[in-house]
Amino acid sequence: MAKKTNQLFASYFFVTISISIVLYILGAFIFLVVNADQVSNDFKENIPLTIYLKDSAKKIEINQLQKKISLKNYTKSSVFISKEQGAELLIKEIEEDFLEFLGTNPILNSIDIYLKADFVKSDVLYNIEKEFSKNEIVDEVRYDSPLISLLNENLKKIKIGVLVMASFFLIISVLIINNSIRLSIYSDRMLIKTMQLVGATKSFIRKPFIKTHVNLGIISSINAIVSLYLSIIYFEKTVDEIYFLFDFKIIILLFVSIILFSIVITFICTFLATQKFLNSRIEQLY
Repeated sequence: MAKKTNQLFASYFFVTISISIVLYILGAFIFLVVNADQVSNDFKENIPLTIYLKDSAKKIEINQLQKKISLKNYTKSSVFISKEQGAELLIKEIEEDFLEFLGTNPILNSIDIYLKADFVKSDVLYNIEKEFSKNEIVDEVRYDSPLISLLNENLKKIKIGVLVMASFFLIISVLIINNSIRLSIYSDRMLIKTMQLVGATKSFIRKPFIKTHVNLGIISSINAIVSLYLSIIYFEKTVDEIYFLFDFKIIILLFVSIILFSIVITFICTFLATQKFLNSRIEQLY
């Protein structure tokens, strides 16, 4: 009896550890994917479209233009940069005081527009450029067209690659969890068949196995969530180059998804494993 109890404990322990590791890796992968998408959006939203203003532009006209810009659905924020501020920024960038050499400040007043990530596209930026170029106080509209084209092309390739990897890893995760549960139930295959032979219904036989393995799945998901959270905190504090973008709603959604995925997959795998032995003939169990 003690030997049977030890075997049962070892089996459940193996299942719990296996599922915990798989859920941890899956959760970490999803978290990195979410952060990668957020990082790319932040990068996009920090690429400015600059409107250079004529020297003849009056302050009231500039304010009206900036107010018009802020009302656009694509605008995340806009910043007015005076010619004096522009000169200071350029001096810091080139590390040389060009004003002493030129004697005058050639920099124009400007407005930097930062777009929402979904609007950082070549065609959208081209239309914005055309729209504001017609304004009589605007001297020129500039943005880094090659960078934006390259960025969007590469992000599209990366997203396709990530989707393929995510699908592949999800399949591997399901297979590992399924095999772990199957091995756990395999030792009870004779008990399952004996119960069936004495008249127990299939649903009655399946119920305790499903309940046990779903509970193991919940425990495994909690283990995975705690480990994942501690890993995120550890890497953020110890590795300066790594910066995770924490969104409380996304974190909660991720953790809830891990628990739900664990419940669903353990239920399905346990159902299929017990069903296999229920449908097998006695000689097939040996």
